[in-house]
Amino acid sequence: MVANKKQHWVPDSYLQAWTDPNRPEHHEPFVHLFDRQGGCHRRKSPAKVFNMPDLYTIFSEGCRDISIEQHFGQREQEFVRVRRLIENAEYGGPREVAALYMFTAGMMARPPHKIDHTAQQWASIVAHARAIRIDPKVRPIPRLRPEKDNPAMTLAQAQRMADDPMGTWFPASLNGYYRVLTERFRCDVLINNSPHPFLTSDNPAVEYHEPYPDEVAGGPRRPRGLGTPGCEITMAISPTRALKFTHGAPGVHDWIDLDWEGVFEINFLTITRARQTIVSDQEDLFFVKTILDRIAEREQTAK
Repeated sequence: MVANKKQHWVPDSYLQAWTDPNRPEHHEPFVHLFDRQGGCHRRKSPAKVFNMPDLYTIFSEGCRDISIEQHFGQREQEFVRVRRLIENAEYGGPREVAALYMFTAGMMARPPHKIDHTAQQWASIVAHARAIRIDPKVRPIPRLRPEKDNPAMTLAQAQRMADDPMGTWFPASLNGYYRVLTERFRCDVLINNSPHPFLTSDNPAVEYHEPYPDEVAGGPRRPRGLGTPGCEITMAISPTRALKFTHGAPGVHDWIDLDWEGVFEINFLTITRARQTIVSDQEDLFFVKTILDRIAEREQTAK
């Protein structure tokens, strides 16, 4: 059997916090999965969801390099330890803070849809480059500094960016997420004091930007990034705890109690940014229907 073939973009260890606490005795731990509309309920072991074969494996000369997967595994172990401290209302030191930041950065970088999006951008660049036809009769534009004006990337190198994300740009992208988090964002711990859990999904780390007034009025949406003022990143780490990153001095700052309305706001973002699946530790759909009704109400108002 090939080692580490099945690789999770939402880790098994992360999802263990959402296993149903009321499952039958001696039953394998499971989470409750729903589609984004709150239907298609099913129970699944965390180990059996949100994984793909060799998602982070680097293939080179017939060999499998699983260093990225091993890196994620180490970050996951550190995160589980820190989450246990947070659940017990204990505060760690710089090592624990770094573990939270590194795990969150990984959760932002590793979803397949984000990897595919960047790979497709490179593929589009290559396709456009291959479509260019140069007239041999037209003299090329002279270079101002020929000795230092060599092309930075060949067409073959660009093609590899599209074909081999793990072996080319993904590690740098992962480091970029970690760097911007540790340089620009503070972290607050949100404490759920409502009867309903924080939800998670197949896309747990949520980037949010408050719409500009002209966008609310129907204007075109303007591009944003992690450096845009007002950017927020939220991620539930258990049914009772979540992290909120906002621009500010790096480090874990406040522990903030949330009532039902506050929990709704976090779950609202989780559901609207989920790709296909939301996750709960409960089978009761009432709270999900409440959230979905409010989402429909807000979307109708926006129109």
